[in-house]
Amino acid sequence: MKRAMQKTIIKEQLSDYLKATITRKTEIIDHVTHVTAMERKSVIRAFSREQRRSAAVAQPRFGRPTVYTAETDAALAYVWEQYDFPCAERLHPDMAESIRIFIRDDMWDYGASATEQLRRMSLGAMKVRTVQMAKKRGLPRGSSTTRSGDFLKNVPVFYGSWARKGPGHGQLDTVVHSGPKLMGTMVYTVNYIDVATYWQEPVAQLNKSERATLASLATIQSRLPFAVREFHPDSGSEFVNQLAYEWCVAEGITLTRSRPHKKNDNCYVEQRNRSTIRKYVGYERYDCQEAVEAMNELYVVLRLYLNFFQATYKLIRKDKIVDQNGGQTTKRSKRIYDKNRSPYRRVLNRTDISQATKDKLTAQYESLNPKVLRDRIKVLTSKLERIQRELGYHY
Repeated sequence: MKRAMQKTIIKEQLSDYLKATITRKTEIIDHVTHVTAMERKSVIRAFSREQRRSAAVAQPRFGRPTVYTAETDAALAYVWEQYDFPCAERLHPDMAESIRIFIRDDMWDYGASATEQLRRMSLGAMKVRTVQMAKKRGLPRGSSTTRSGDFLKNVPVFYGSWARKGPGHGQLDTVVHSGPKLMGTMVYTVNYIDVATYWQEPVAQLNKSERATLASLATIQSRLPFAVREFHPDSGSEFVNQLAYEWCVAEGITLTRSRPHKKNDNCYVEQRNRSTIRKYVGYERYDCQEAVEAMNELYVVLRLYLNFFQATYKLIRKDKIVDQNGGQTTKRSKRIYDKNRSPYRRVLNRTDISQATKDKLTAQYESLNPKVLRDRIKVLTSKLERIQRELGYHY
């Protein structure tokens, strides 16, 4: 029998085959096998192909019925975008608050049903949707320009647990904006992360000189909502030097350092270098004073966006678990995290920060909107790139 005739018979029997019971399907397959001389598996595959190919036959749905509408998914995508594509675990705790802000500022164009569904969406459902939307996102890695200073013996080494250190104890690091070539004058970002609250303060400077770095430290000190008690950099000479040491002593700030070649001693700031600085500034080369000014203009807005609207994980402890399986012992660690909060929320939850500081931050929070900040960040990022193209040095 010709193949065209076989397809015709399959099409004629398809409707009955889809509606039939298992016993009746067996009879239909037997009949088609006898008429067409096809193998039984071939007949079953032919019915499956024709079912997918036929536009007239409705495809059966399996599993739980759809709960969230397309408008709800669109509303989630809108909030997710304005918060700069965080994972669901970071976005979920602040969803109701973000909706309130957008409604307050007349930036919410979604219906009451979709809004209520989004407020009540479970973490699991949000994870499925955000993962689907974020599959293709990723960042490359950069270069290091850290060089040990000659003043190391005067600055004590600290490593170990930061759990008992309160607000004001933070880690420092520099991020180089050199592009593919580590040569000539380049822009650096001095990045500060407060370990207790995850409050972040980035500042740009044109080189890694002692005076330029000291000016960045003074800027960080003035911007923090609470007093600085400790600066903890790596062993780089831009931080570990006579000038910085004397300034810290005069300001009542403890200066400690991590062990050379032990990046995990500065794990908090190292992690934020990639997830924030590289994410927003990238890996391009910046090497002129005008670019420094544009980058600092960007950081003034970015610090508000990160500290008030970007929720973060905080590791509480690691529990060691011993599994017994078939006489074999396997040891593993389970990481325990606290509730995801933005640095602003962490400050509000601290009992060792004054109420006046909290009231000041709350008043500032009520005047901010994540969409407005993110739109401004996009404009300033484009401005930074344009200034480098026009005024920067091109190697």
